[in-house]
Parts: sequence; C-alpha cells; structure tokens
Amino acid sequence: MVAKRRLLILVAVLLVVGIAVYLLPGMLPLNLLPIQQKPEQAPQKVYDHYVILEEETDRMLMYVPLVVSLGDELITEENKRYEIVRIEENRAYARFVENVGIPKNGQDEKKKK
Repeated sequence: MVAKRRLLILVAVLLVVGIAVYLLPGMLPLNLLPIQQKPEQAPQKVYDHYVILEEETDRMLMYVPLVVSLGDELITEENKRYEIVRIEENRAYARFVENVGIPKNGQDEKKKK
C-alpha cells in the first residue's frame, strides 16, 4: 500500500514538472530568451542614372536614368539579352544570357508584302 502511494506521488510530481517545463517558456519575458535575427543588409544607394556595362569586356551597353537592381534584364539593339549580376555605385554589370529573335525595324512586315 505504501509503495503504491509513493508511485502515485512520483507520477504526479513528474506530471506537474512536465507541464511546467512545457508551459514555462511561453510565460517568460521575451528579453530572457532573445531571438537572433539576421543582420539587415545595407540599402543600395540610389543614383540619378546608371551605366550598364558588359561583365567580361566592360563595354558600355546602356545608359539609363532608372534605378537598376540585381536580376533586371535588358535587350540591346543587337537583340542580345543580358541580366544584371553586379552593381557597384552607379555602374551595373550585365552578363550575356542569349540571342533573342526580335525583328529589327519591321523587317518581318517587309517580307510579308
């Protein structure tokens, strides 16, 4: 009889401790368990204009009065598609992606006639 009572008390104590451990973190103030966040990246400085250069040759592809971001794409007069891969101050470097089949100056319309 005494052994059953001790076992019952032990189970009850373990149950109370388990519930306390489960609920306690939700009751603690947030400053005791700080969450580490990623450091924010410094925002890109915005310029009045950007010069877009080819990544490999530094040849100027375009001069734009727009804000340029990584991943932006452009198509040159030679029907070549580039993607912006790096930005340094007001210089954006673009990497060649592919040749695009866009007709120049309505050449397809002339062929149809």
